[in-house]
Amino acid sequence: MKFSRSLLLIGAACFNFASTPPASAWGWQGHEYVGAVAFKLLNPNARRHVKALLGPGLDLSLAAVWADCAKNVSGPPNYKLNPRNLAAVCNQFSAAERQEMWSYTRKNWSNCEYAHKATNCHKAFHFADVNVHEHADYDASYFGAQHYDVVHAIDALVTKLKCDDAEACDLSPFPGDIESRRDALILLAHFVGDLHQPLHVGAVYLDPNNSQETGDSGLETIGGNALLLTPGSTDNLHHKWDTVSSATPTTQAIAQACLIAPLPNPTPEPVESWASESVAAARIAYSGMSFTPDTEPAEWDIQFADSAAYNKAVKRVQAQQLIKGGARLAALLNSIWPSTRKAAACR
Repeated sequence: MKFSRSLLLIGAACFNFASTPPASAWGWQGHEYVGAVAFKLLNPNARRHVKALLGPGLDLSLAAVWADCAKNVSGPPNYKLNPRNLAAVCNQFSAAERQEMWSYTRKNWSNCEYAHKATNCHKAFHFADVNVHEHADYDASYFGAQHYDVVHAIDALVTKLKCDDAEACDLSPFPGDIESRRDALILLAHFVGDLHQPLHVGAVYLDPNNSQETGDSGLETIGGNALLLTPGSTDNLHHKWDTVSSATPTTQAIAQACLIAPLPNPTPEPVESWASESVAAARIAYSGMSFTPDTEPAEWDIQFADSAAYNKAVKRVQAQQLIKGGARLAALLNSIWPSTRKAAACR
């Protein structure tokens, strides 16, 4: 990974710096929220399958956090889970579920080129980096979209869930090694949440004069972590968008989700169309601000044209995207395990 003041992509990826908190789409509260909404909208058949795959002691809301906890596995040769870096929520996973984190990261460490290196590949499955000043949508041909990005990951996981475990499932072009349908379900619950966090799909490019630039194949992303809300602080734009107030959806939120995914046997829209909505949301996330190079290398200070209006927009878009994420996760699972009966919450 290289850092350059000459041209810098600041977008969806999540790298951990000593000066900045780690970014994970929505934080654990947002991912639990997406899982909780989805479970409420599952038809009876899908609910049975989800419970059977997850087993006792793990529900869909906690399962939706698992993939971020797995990021704390260090690399070769030992692939150890680093307990000092774990968020408190990660301690809720059993020893067996932590062992699954180790196995998953080991198998998906070097099977794609991530930051121009064959390392930490599993972290690349969480995002895409479409330039919001060039595009208003997502397309696999755009710079910043990869065959291992979050859109391709979701498509591959749905394919895996539709396969029998004994079958050899063709997940191409996605290069990930997904061992079981259980793993696919756990990862799907997380990645659908990631897809609906705007900064996990959209990015901005900056040059030293703070003007918007186009993509370049030699660039790296260091994530919204590098856009500082206050000069010299540890708070940043990605963390701002991750932070939500509650992991528990309200009755009103469930009712809104039912309007998005009302059918017990749906035909969901293409995942690319959901990613396009997130690019549009990312255009809002990066609007109404200017950037000044910080004193620290590869970091930028944000100046908001109207902080109060921007904060209102954040809350509004966050609420919409979280509900959409939960509803669409349910729609995917209901399409895999259809039923003639709606979820009780949507009748």
